[in-house]
Amino acid sequence: MRAKQFLTEATDKGREYNHLEDLVTFEGSRGALKAAEILTRLGQDTKDVSIKWDGNPTIFWGREPNGQFVMTGKNGWGRQKTTSSGELQDFILNTGKGEDWRKDFAGEMAGVFEILEANTPADMKGYVYGDLLYTPRKPVTSSQAGLQFTPNKVTYTVDPNSDLGKRIAGSQVGVVVHTYHDAFGDKTGTPIKDTKSINSNAVVVLGQTYVTHQPKVDTSAVQDIVSTANANAQIIDNWLKPEQGLSRKDAILYNYVNQMTKTGKLDQLRTGFFDWLKTSKVSAGQQAKLMAGDTKGLEAIMDLVVKIQTIKNNLIDQLDNSGADVTASTGGERGGEGYVATRDKIKLVPRHRWTPN
Repeated sequence: MRAKQFLTEATDKGREYNHLEDLVTFEGSRGALKAAEILTRLGQDTKDVSIKWDGNPTIFWGREPNGQFVMTGKNGWGRQKTTSSGELQDFILNTGKGEDWRKDFAGEMAGVFEILEANTPADMKGYVYGDLLYTPRKPVTSSQAGLQFTPNKVTYTVDPNSDLGKRIAGSQVGVVVHTYHDAFGDKTGTPIKDTKSINSNAVVVLGQTYVTHQPKVDTSAVQDIVSTANANAQIIDNWLKPEQGLSRKDAILYNYVNQMTKTGKLDQLRTGFFDWLKTSKVSAGQQAKLMAGDTKGLEAIMDLVVKIQTIKNNLIDQLDNSGADVTASTGGERGGEGYVATRDKIKLVPRHRWTPN
């Protein structure tokens, strides 16, 4: 039996998930209208919205055509086909620069190898890619709030009386999976839709975990986005239009928003572009062109980005506080890495309080 037969369904490949507000920088006024359409739909139906799990580390595991079990990390994929817990342990210990953490980590992964090997169907062929949520060395703990585990930055709390909580309580390893791969080292995976065949009592394998709460979206705020985009469509699209020596303004704006996110300056997004530009890696010639150009289109773009972020963040807050079976907190504050809207290939990330490691 090939894993692909029972793990996947036909779907588009290679489509990147973007932040909702980035649609404006990529597609101008049309992107803003698309974002407004998505927000309207999310205010009516969130059946395709799932938790964006913050798992760590990344692993690949599965079986070769001859049934041999293999597990490796991201740095070993296509490089080191480790077929025993000892081989995996040696690979981790002998990679890098002998960092102190490697010994404990190697032992932890060796233990995970043995558990996954014992619980992966013997007739499975191919590999699964995912992120670990908990292991025997980083176990689930029980508190008054519920069952808790912290794989990376986010702490997840699960209702022990829920179906998922009951499964987690009796398991040893938890992992959230993303894609299936036909062969070792394959770089073009297929999204996984069904995880039943690779779940067991000892191993909880999660795919997309959908939200159960329907948030409300401020329709007047969405209409304001539509009105702003339509009224400023010409100056927005003209500003983004490639010109000689400045062919990728969208990429510059995308980098600007990312850098303002990383430095905690999203509150300055509307007015901070030129101050950021002076300290950026954008060439002197491109900087001069941008500073000499019209700024009204840029101002309209940033205004739309902020308005979309505001509505998106309110939607995220509603989902974070919905009292679902799985809740997340980061640094003691309610909320995790956010959510994913699979239909539109959009990330709903609270960028004002979440930045990746």
